[in-house]
Amino acid sequence: MGMRQEKFARQIQKDLGELLSAHRHEWLTGAFVTISKVVVSPDLGYLKVYLSLYNNQNRLAILEHLNGEINKEIRHKLAQKIRNSVRTVPEIRFYEDDTLDYVEKMEELFRKIKDQ
Repeated sequence: MGMRQEKFARQIQKDLGELLSAHRHEWLTGAFVTISKVVVSPDLGYLKVYLSLYNNQNRLAILEHLNGEINKEIRHKLAQKIRNSVRTVPEIRFYEDDTLDYVEKMEELFRKIKDQ
């Protein structure tokens, strides 16, 4: 990733984090969510936002809600924050960051190996 992409990704991560925090009860039904990573396309037209969803059983429903019904609203509110940075507001896709699940699975495998 180029310098501009990285800088833009950091800014988007900060701004989206503030938006999700401010609208947590409306958009996320009170779930605790953090943005773990933002990947920006080279033309700054597309964003992949990876979310860590904590203590929530409805992970898939939250992702569908963010990618479906309220995606336009999120883009609109994000546009108000970044309007001086880019010409067009990027398309946003939300994904679940399953890194913690993977780490937990690997630790369990290591424990099993150690016990043998």
